[in-house]
Amino acid sequence: MKKNLRIVSAAAAALLAVAPVAAGAVSTVSAADNTTTTANTGALTAKINSNNLTTSDNDHLNLTVSADVAANVVDGDAVSNSNLSVAINLNHMPNGFALSQVNNVSDVKVYDARQVSVGADGQATVNNGAQPVTNFHKGGIYVAVLSMDISGLAATHNYFVNDSTTAVTSSPSRSVHLVLGSQAFSINDASRQGYPYVKTKDTQDKNGNTIYGTRVTQGSVVFADTISGLINKITDKYVPATTQVGNNAATSFWTNIEQDVRDGLKAAGITVRADNSFARPTSPFTLTLRVSATNHNTGTFSVTVLPDPSFGDETYPQIDYTEYAGSKNNKTDMAGTVEISSIGDAAFNYIPLNGYVDEGAIRAAFTARVSASDRTNLPISIDSSKVNTKVLGRYPVVVSATNAAGRTTKVTFYVTVGQKGATYVTVQADTDTIPVYKIEGNVVTTTTTTIKNGDQIATFGDPVKVGDKTYTRINGLDSNLFVETKYVDGTVKPVPATPKTVMHNSYIYDKNHKRVGTNKLAAYSTVNVYGTPTKLADGSLAYKIGDNQYVMADNIDGTSRVLSHNAYVYKTSKKRADRRVLKKGATVVTYGSPYTFKNGKAYYRIGGPKKQYVKVANFK
Repeated sequence: MKKNLRIVSAAAAALLAVAPVAAGAVSTVSAADNTTTTANTGALTAKINSNNLTTSDNDHLNLTVSADVAANVVDGDAVSNSNLSVAINLNHMPNGFALSQVNNVSDVKVYDARQVSVGADGQATVNNGAQPVTNFHKGGIYVAVLSMDISGLAATHNYFVNDSTTAVTSSPSRSVHLVLGSQAFSINDASRQGYPYVKTKDTQDKNGNTIYGTRVTQGSVVFADTISGLINKITDKYVPATTQVGNNAATSFWTNIEQDVRDGLKAAGITVRADNSFARPTSPFTLTLRVSATNHNTGTFSVTVLPDPSFGDETYPQIDYTEYAGSKNNKTDMAGTVEISSIGDAAFNYIPLNGYVDEGAIRAAFTARVSASDRTNLPISIDSSKVNTKVLGRYPVVVSATNAAGRTTKVTFYVTVGQKGATYVTVQADTDTIPVYKIEGNVVTTTTTTIKNGDQIATFGDPVKVGDKTYTRINGLDSNLFVETKYVDGTVKPVPATPKTVMHNSYIYDKNHKRVGTNKLAAYSTVNVYGTPTKLADGSLAYKIGDNQYVMADNIDGTSRVLSHNAYVYKTSKKRADRRVLKKGATVVTYGSPYTFKNGKAYYRIGGPKKQYVKVANFK
């Protein structure tokens, strides 16, 4: 493929080869000259100018770095032969600054953007162990990192770089060393030269510097209640563009955005009124917009319309997922609460039984940015707590990021414990969890492993019957672990959990009213119950709290009793809880069996969480 040096516009301040650039002698030009100087770096000519440079204070350094690749760079091309242009824009320097003070511009390297954090000051921090990329890939997002020195400053003086509130201190030799990162960039899909695509609009920062729009495959806008209002929301944020080589550029445009919006509203079940207005829906919907180029090539762009900003608009952190093996699985600019139905065949997607979640690989696959307009990296958090590596199945992992405005984006995807291609069933239980059993011969024992209601697990072989129960094998054809079949064949229907307060210390029983273990529920603790009270084998009423686990209903709901005498409320055998006198004939709810105090008398608990008791003898 022919490689032509790409020349950036006069607004660009420097062109540097991606290979390390040797320091060159730069002529001395004062900031006031507003001229361009050239330094021979050996491989390329670097141009540094100061057309927009201002000098108004002595402790502020304002400069930006941008990067771009030639339009004819395609998937797999070597970084070292891609004609990458890196522009250093000098915007604000101390009084008396001269271009000769910029020196030792070197070590230009390109990294996967997920391996680099670029702060508000433009300074870059590369993750430990990260290696520069050697080849570009479509769908990849990259950052160029370079180092440079600014000399001739005041010795050991504090300087503020760009928007940072943290100063860097010059050395005794009167120089500041900076490691800078460019804005994120990607390559064009050169297999589709001359095809239209969509990018975000160019914007300007508070200093008037241009922040160039980036290519996007999908977008989002906040709801507007008219056709024209929704179109304005879209066109204020996104603009069609065309992949191009050299000067043979076709121009792009929205094919028929009004018709596409109308069709999208209709598909979403939204009725457009005669005045072209419509009601706000309760959930997001997606519009598919067509783009065309003057050479008759066409494309599409999906934009999600958010009924409310809380669904995740451009002010939310934007999370990207990139699977380099195939761009069909790339997900970009995800905001708010998002679920990915498929992440392809990423290595971390498959976890061996009793293995571990590779959070490092997950962290490398996802990138978070502050917002749609602020592409500064954000740290991401990973929640893999719901992954049960002891049971073959599919489990959710949540990647999230929160920006300084307090907005959080959460992206959920599913990992598989086991091998690709297994068949999974969803656990449907009337409790939060179900037990896993070990069956050896005809002996069934309970293990310490449980499975959550709603988990998707792999099952194997035909059900087996032991005693009066039927079990289904999990974890492989040679496994001795089973769950009750009723939880994976649709027999049991999920029952919503209802939190209730336990009013009396309570033992846990099975359906035969026999104690289960030695644990007990403490008074005033909260427990989830399922359904209404049911009768145990002896007729006692109890709430189901787990698989064959029950707690007496009287310890939760209590029993209404009628007083046969006026009664005081006590907290101990000698001290009253308060000044109340409960009148004869009143109905009082008591909880559980009576307590016997030190005085030998029996008392019912009647409330809480403060101790409140009434003598049993005062009831009929």
